[in-house]
Amino acid sequence: MGPPREGRAWPLLPLAPAVVILVGLAIAVAIGFFGVSSLATASDDHAATRAELLASTLGARLAQLPKTERLEAMQRAARKTGAELLVVSPRGEVVLDASLGMPDRAALERVVSQRSGEAITGLGRTRFATQSVAGSLDTLVAFVREPSAPEGAPALLRALVALTTLLVGVAAAVAYAVARDANKDVEFVGERVRGMLHVRSEPAGEAVPVRTMDQVGALTLAFNALVERFAAAQSTYQSDLERVRAADRDRAAFLGAVSHELRSPLNAILGFADILVTEVDGPLSEEAREEVDQIRGSGKHLLDLINDILELSALESGQLRLTRGKVDLGAVAWDVVREAAGLVGVRPVAVRIEGEAGVFAFADAKRVRQILTNLVGNAVKFTQQGEVVVEVAREGRLARLSVRDTGPGIRPQERAVIFEEYKQTSEERARRRGTGLGLAITRRLVLMHGGTIDVDTQIGRGSKFSAWLPVWSEARAGKA
Repeated sequence: MGPPREGRAWPLLPLAPAVVILVGLAIAVAIGFFGVSSLATASDDHAATRAELLASTLGARLAQLPKTERLEAMQRAARKTGAELLVVSPRGEVVLDASLGMPDRAALERVVSQRSGEAITGLGRTRFATQSVAGSLDTLVAFVREPSAPEGAPALLRALVALTTLLVGVAAAVAYAVARDANKDVEFVGERVRGMLHVRSEPAGEAVPVRTMDQVGALTLAFNALVERFAAAQSTYQSDLERVRAADRDRAAFLGAVSHELRSPLNAILGFADILVTEVDGPLSEEAREEVDQIRGSGKHLLDLINDILELSALESGQLRLTRGKVDLGAVAWDVVREAAGLVGVRPVAVRIEGEAGVFAFADAKRVRQILTNLVGNAVKFTQQGEVVVEVAREGRLARLSVRDTGPGIRPQERAVIFEEYKQTSEERARRRGTGLGLAITRRLVLMHGGTIDVDTQIGRGSKFSAWLPVWSEARAGKA
C-alpha cells in the first residue's frame, strides 16, 4: 500500500471573501425569488378584485339604463378600464359585446357557471367576475388583464441589488481583512517551524512567539508545549544512549581482556598436551593417551569459545576491518571441505562440493573462509548420517555459498533467533556445546560485505544455509 496522498490545500486569503460573496448572492437570489413570487400573487389578487368591483359596479349601472344605451356604457367602461365586458343570456348567447374577440359558447358557459376565476382572452391571461343584471336574466362578465410583470417587482429588484451589493461588499471586505490577518499568523508560525530544520538550531527547535490569542495562538501554545516535551525526551534519550554505549564499551573491554588473559594459559595447556601426545618425554599408556586426548579436545573447544567472544567483541567495537579483493569461492570451499572431513570421524557422513567453477567474490578471503567454516562446522556437527554439500554458484551480480545437510532440521519457532547472539537451538542446548555466537558472527560478517544470509529448513529433512556476496568485477576493484 502506498503512502497516503496529500489533500489539495485551498488558500485561506481568497477563499474567505469568495465564500462570503457566494453566500450573500445565494441569499439575495432567494429573497428576490420569494419577493417576486409574492408580488405576482398580490398582482393576480388585485386583478381579481378589480374584476369583481367592475362587474358589480357596471351591473348596477346597466340596470338603471335603457337597453339601447347599455352597449355604449359598456364600451366606455371597457375603454376606460382596459377590460373586456360581455352580457350573456342564460342560454350562453352574447347579448352585448365590448370585448376584443368573442369567446366560444362553451367557454362562456364555463365562465358563467364558475362566476370568478382565470381565463385566456384577447387580452391574454385575465381574471374574470360575473354579476347578474337587475331586471333581467342576463349576466355581466368582466375580464381584467393580469399584469405580465408583478407590480413593484422592478423597484424591489433594484433595491435588492443595491442592498446586496452594499452588504456583500462590506462582508467580503471584513472577511478579507480577517483572513489576511489569520493568513499572516499562519505563515509566521509556518516559517518559524520550518526554521527548526536549520542545522544550527537545537534538535528540539526554538519556541514560536505567540502573537494572537485566537485559534492560531492556541495552536502555537500547543506546539510550544510539544516542543518542550520533545526537548525533554531528547535529553533523556541522549543520556540513556550514552549510558548504554558506555556499558557496551565496558562489556566489550571486559570480554576482550578476560579472553586474552584466558588464551595465554590455554595455549600453554594445549602446547604441553601436544608434547605429551608426541611422547617426547616418554611413552604413554593407552589410558594416559586417552586422557591427554580429552585434555586436548576440551582445550581446543574452550579456545574456540574464547575466539568467538573475541571475534564478537571486535565486531561490536568496530575494530574489525575488511580487506577486500578477488576471492575464488571454489578454492575456499575445497580447503574448508578438506578440513571438515576430519571432523566427521566414524560417522557415515559424506562432505562434498558441487556447483560452478570460477565463481569469484569481491570479499575478504579470511572472512569468507570463516563464514564457510562456521556453516560447514554446524552442518557436520548436527548430521549423524547422510551428507553435507557445499554449493558455489553465481546469481546475477551476487555469488552464492550454500551449505546443505541431512541433519534434524530447525523448528519454526527457532528460525527467528538462530542468527542472534547467545541463542542456540534445542539440539545445541542438549549437547551443551558452543556459545551461540557462530551464526551471529557469520551473519555480521556477511552483512559487512553488503550481502545477505538465509536458511531453508524442514524438520527431519535437514537445513540449507545460503549466503550471498558481491561478485568480483573490475569496477568494484577500482572503487576499493
